[in-house]
Parts: sequence; structure tokens; C-alpha cells
Amino acid sequence: MRVLFAGPPFFGLLYPLVPLAQAFRAAGHDVLVATCGRAVGHAASAGLPAVDCAPGIDPDALYAAMEKNRQGKPPAPDEKRTAPKGKGFSFFSEEMADTMVDTARNWRPDLVVHTPNGVVGQLVAAALGIPSVVHAVGFGHTGRHVAMMNDALADGYARHNLAGPGPVAAWLDVTPPRMSVTTEPHRRHLRYVPYNGGGALPHWLFAARKRPRVAVTLGTVRPVVDGLSPVEWVIDAARETDAEFVLALGGADLSALGPLPENVRPVEWTPLSALLAASDAAIHHGGAGTTLTVLDSGLPQLVLGEGADRPANAAAVRARGCGLVPPDPSALAGTDRPGRELVRRLLEDEALATAARETAEEMAALPSPADTVPRLVELALARGADG
Repeated sequence: MRVLFAGPPFFGLLYPLVPLAQAFRAAGHDVLVATCGRAVGHAASAGLPAVDCAPGIDPDALYAAMEKNRQGKPPAPDEKRTAPKGKGFSFFSEEMADTMVDTARNWRPDLVVHTPNGVVGQLVAAALGIPSVVHAVGFGHTGRHVAMMNDALADGYARHNLAGPGPVAAWLDVTPPRMSVTTEPHRRHLRYVPYNGGGALPHWLFAARKRPRVAVTLGTVRPVVDGLSPVEWVIDAARETDAEFVLALGGADLSALGPLPENVRPVEWTPLSALLAASDAAIHHGGAGTTLTVLDSGLPQLVLGEGADRPANAAAVRARGCGLVPPDPSALAGTDRPGRELVRRLLEDEALATAARETAEEMAALPSPADTVPRLVELALARGADG
């Protein structure tokens, strides 16, 4: 069987698809990742064949300009002031649509798997008359959101003589059942298996820890848009906390943070799951992949939760009792040092740690990608027989 994975061009959104794609390949099926920009190289690094469906555009630069425009920030000299057509949270689906449909017609997949914001995959499935499967990536998307993002593809559907998207054959929910907010028809639980890319790990990750370690990350998108200001308060809190803080900020320029105290360790790109395995807690922006990776690790987390789907991810963590969410992240560096108190609770609150461990155990009991592959094969074959 052939399975097309239609992924957004940002690897933080593409990575959650990788374990299922690898499971299909391991089971002997053909897989193709259709995306654009740097995500093509990241898919290839994961051992997956990939095709660029929007050659010539720079999704990272365009998205950064769009976000700054939305937030009212001045653009860089080489950035466009207005958001290019078809962006929003459908993430360049319009730009990829025609090439991806042509590619799919020639490659002839039996099934399309896409994220909620990779709705170009749903267009491809409708054009070819094959089933589409939504692979959810967090707590912030529903069928209503997917329908809204499909509206950005109205021109694409018209170009391909389609009235609109076809029904979703299955919705893969990777959130822990006790935390799930999904009520979509055809929902199937899928264990979230973190994939953060490979990398050479430093020896200190495997050494005995003399004090608690806190992993700090802003994901792959937010530093491009907001810089490092969201974690400036962490440096102040570190000066008064007997713990090690690892800044996993993807090699970003840290000069704006000033001199770092001795217990703050900046690192280049490090697979987040490996860093968390050698940590005691995490502080992060609230991106879907990051939130789920920390939940899988069983560590308590402090989620900033600003922008996009991050408030929904943060709210789910807070409701489950396995993490903290500051009411006003911009006030964490105030004179009364509220950030330091939150870090203390993060490291010392046993209720948080217990809920985090229980959540990880709940996730580990869900069907794995390998378990899910034969179910999706049956679904595709049944739909093919019906067609």
C-alpha cells in the first residue's frame, strides 16, 4: 500500500507524523512525505522520502513576517508587511495544493495522512477519491478548526473542480484520554511517540545529577517571531534557585539575555526527549509537540501558553494538574519575583510530579504507531473496495 503524508513546512508540526510514517515503512508499505521548505530536508533526515511541493518559497521567513504583521510588530527590512495569500493556520496549503495533487496523481497513494493544519492533504484525498486521516498534534484543534482552515483552500478546491473536502475517515487522537477534548467522529487513540530528530548527545546528559535540572525551550517557531524575551525571567529565577537550567533554544543568539549565571547551560540543537530523560522539570512555550513530549516524559511542566494553539495546550496541562500556567507570563520578571516561586513549586510540588507520572503511564498504554498501521490499512482497503 502507498501512504502520502501531507505535512506543514515547519518541522515542529511535521515531526509528530514521523513515527507513524516510519511504522508504515517498517511494515513494508511505501511512504512519501509531501511538504515544502526546510521540512523536506528534515523528513529526509528521518529516513523518509520527501518531495517539495512549493519550490522557491521560504515558509519560515514568510510565516515570521505574517506573525509580526498580526502582532503589529515592525517587519525586518527584507520582510513583506502584509501576509501572503492563503497563509494563516493552513500553513501554505494553497501554495502546495497544485503540485501535491499532480504528484499524488502520478504516485497513486491509497491513503492520505495529514495534520489538522495540513489541510492540503484533505484536498488531495478528495481529488483522488481516497480516504484521508487526520493525525492530531495537540489539544487545540477540532473538526470545526479543520473546516475553517479548509476555507482558505476554497480557490484550490475550485481549481480542481471539487465542491469541498470529503469526510475524514479517521481522527487519530494522540492526547492522553483523561485530557482529551476531542469529540470527533471516527476518533482513534494513538500513542504519542516523541520524535525530535537525531543528534550526538553530550556525555553530561548521562552523568549523575548533583542538583535538579530544568529543561527550557521555546520550540522552533516562537524564537523566530518573539526572540528570547519570553524566557528572560528564567535567567533571573536561576540566579536564586539551586538547580541547573538547560537552555535548549535551537542555537539562537543568546546575547540579548546578557551574562548567564553558572547554573545556566546553553546547548545547541538537542533532541528534546533525550534532554527530558535527564531532567526533572520543563519550562516551555506550550507548542503542541513540546507539550506532548513533556507529558510523555512524565515530568512536571511550566507552560507559558501564549499565541496560536498554545493556550489550549496550557489549559489542558493545568486542568490535569501536571503543570503550572502563569496567569500573566509577561509579569514573571516583576520585582516580587513571581517566576522564582513558580520554579520552586515546579521542582517541589509532589502533586504535580505524581500527576505527570500518571499521565505518562496513561499515554504509554495507548496503541502504538505499529499497532495502528494494520487498522489504517484495513480502513484504506475497505474504502478502496467500496469505491
